Amino acid sequence: MHVIVAEDEALVAMMFEAALSQAGYRVSLARDGQEALELLDQDPADAVVTDLRMPRMDGRDLILRLRARDPGLPILVVTGYQGDAGNVGRGDPLVTFFSKPVSPKSLAHHLDHVLKRGTRRGAGPEAPLGGAGHG
Repeated sequence: MHVIVAEDEALVAMMFEAALSQAGYRVSLARDGQEALELLDQDPADAVVTDLRMPRMDGRDLILRLRARDPGLPILVVTGYQGDAGNVGRGDPLVTFFSKPVSPKSLAHHLDHVLKRGTRRGAGPEAPLGGAGHG
């Protein structure tokens, strides 16, 4: 399964890539929302992991555009600034918010849970497994 990770902090992106790859996912990295959409056009993804604060196109706009393209696409939002999302993604059972710092292994575990239980097509909400820290 293919996962796009939109994260402008290179070290964080590499940690997510390593954990998701180790869990058996094919991972594509994007430095911002615009690059994530470009990757999605070239190679459809089964899920997207995104930060909120990024250059060019932030995670909030990315979530809106992803949802317009594919209402069934799971989106995992990893951020230190949850307030930046406003109401975007709130109440959507396929959008899960995680506070930084989050364990990359916990993120991979949650993604396994969402994708392997058939939640991709809206089977129901999932509880986040991420850390409760901030950053």
